[in-house]
Parts: sequence; structure tokens; C-alpha cells
Amino acid sequence: MPTDEITTVLKENETIRGVYHQFVLAYFWQWLGGFIVFLLPFFFLYLMLKWGPTGIVLLVVLLVIGLFWLGRTYRLWYGSRFVVTDEKIFSINQLGFFDRTVSQILLDKINDVSYRKRGFWQTVFNYGNIAVQVSASPEKLIIKNIRQPDKVQQALYDAQEENSSKSIAEYSGAELLAIIREIRGRIGEPRWRQIMRGNWKLKQDLIDEVGEMDKEKAEAMEKFFRRKI
Repeated sequence: MPTDEITTVLKENETIRGVYHQFVLAYFWQWLGGFIVFLLPFFFLYLMLKWGPTGIVLLVVLLVIGLFWLGRTYRLWYGSRFVVTDEKIFSINQLGFFDRTVSQILLDKINDVSYRKRGFWQTVFNYGNIAVQVSASPEKLIIKNIRQPDKVQQALYDAQEENSSKSIAEYSGAELLAIIREIRGRIGEPRWRQIMRGNWKLKQDLIDEVGEMDKEKAEAMEKFFRRKI
């Protein structure tokens, strides 16, 4: 999915912060297979020419197959990417020439981002899988074979923090402070301290509890907690 295709679905004033491809050598065997099929006729060129028309046809067929194989591999690599904007992420998985899946997740719906580098090659070449945990979903979105996953993780955290700060800015300082004081007074100081020291589940429970009475205040609480992460 070219970047200009992404820009057509962006909101006004929404900007792209980063576009990340899979590590090119993650497709090593596909590249190797394509190059072997493409180069094979040249090693047997003399023999194929001796076969006359049959050999020439075989030569052309192998070249076409090799080019198609390499073209498809390039399409899979270039078309699959992870895009971070200042409001959402895109996970684009190119499965074939005309087969693609695209997932979009708002930054404020992301609870956690982790990465894993497994094995010798991923460690040496510094690539791995990124897992994105979305609120209200037990499953994680997995983005495979991304170069420098630690930097991508940090870039996503930075975008999320900036997005949260921008959203919180919609409330005046006095309004946000009033909401926080109201919630703290309602639940009591001991529970508030426990929530601030606890994991995201405790914060989410409070957000859900507040949301049953006032969705706008629950949204403000969520933005506040994400800024604190």
C-alpha cells in the first residue's frame, strides 16, 4: 500500500510519523528461490540453445517464472508495512499481488506495545515482532519482522503520548483538575493511590466505573492516565 494511498484516508491535519517495512532478509528464501529460477537458464544456456525451439521456449518460461517470483517477493515486502500517524496506526499485510489486509487502530485504544527478537538471526540483524495490545480485546495485533523494533516501539509511545497530550489540551487546566479532584474524592485517597501505583487494569476498572455515569469524564480520566504511563 503506497504512502499516497494512506494519505487518502487520513483526516484533515493528520500527519504520518513513520513508515516501517519488514526486514528485507526476512524473505530470504523467497529471494533465493526467485534468483535461482531466474539465473538457472544462463548456466545451461548452451545446452538449451542446442535443443532448438524447445530449449528456447524452456529458457523463456524459466526467465518469466523467475521474474514473476522476484516481483511477487518484492510486492510482499514493499506492500507490507507498519504506519504510525499522530492519531492511529495502520498494519498493512500484503499477502499476494491482489490480496491485502489493512488494520487501523486509534492510538488512544492501545494499552501496551511489546516486541520480541527470537533466535540468532533476529538478534544479529536486529529485527523482530511487535505486539500491540488493544483495549477491550484479548488478542494482540502482531506486526512481524520489523527492523529495530525497540525504536519503533518508542516511536509509537511518543506518538501516543503526544496524542494524549493533545486530547487533554481540549480540557482547560481547571476543568481537568476539577475532574481529577472529583473522582479522587469519590473513590477515596487510599484507592486512588492504589490505582496510581497499580497496573492498567485498575485504571481501566475506574474508567469503566466513571463511564457508567459520565462518558465525558471517563474519557478525560483515560487521557489523564495515558499521559501518566
